[in-house]
Amino acid sequence: MNKKAVRVLLAERHALFRECLAGMLSGEGIQVVGETNCAADIPELFRTCKPDAVIMDIQLSDGNALDLLADFFSSHPEMPVIIVSSYYEPELVEKALSLGINGYYSKQASLEEISEAVIKVVNGERAFQNVVLDTLLLSFQNRPKKRRQTLEEDEIKILKLCSEGKSYTEIASELFIGERTFYRKLNNIFDKLGVSNKMQALTAVIKKGLI
Repeated sequence: MNKKAVRVLLAERHALFRECLAGMLSGEGIQVVGETNCAADIPELFRTCKPDAVIMDIQLSDGNALDLLADFFSSHPEMPVIIVSSYYEPELVEKALSLGINGYYSKQASLEEISEAVIKVVNGERAFQNVVLDTLLLSFQNRPKKRRQTLEEDEIKILKLCSEGKSYTEIASELFIGERTFYRKLNNIFDKLGVSNKMQALTAVIKKGLI
């Protein structure tokens, strides 16, 4: 019995590249069930074509696809998406990751790499070309270290209440703030202290003599 072909939606502004990629993918058992050069077309094509995955460029004919489709991505987290683009600057890759993109490849990637990536994301995995990951890693390594900032009075109070064994809900109530605001403040405290949890934060401020 023949394997069922993987169905993909292809969004690419350059017609020649789009047609060539669609033709080559068909030889790999991947069926292109919809094509477009516009980000605005993707939601409707996704609904009508019901693809297993979407392959798309960052820059489509109507603008930056990540910006135009941010709401659509957030409401369709089950949709496997692979970016194939000439652009893979760190800020673009980070934005794509924040939106839940499953894979990211440059247009210099081989057909084998892209077809393997499609199979991976359809199976629930993530797939990123090494050159994209290397660019992102180099960017992280070259960023200046954050200077630690002084804790505000309300932040110290939060940690003091934590040291008294109060729950986060109790602390938020006592400070007359919502839980979302409380968690934002707590994350700011962790960032300033360079720690990742409450116990590390308490240890740090006790050593500093702040509580």
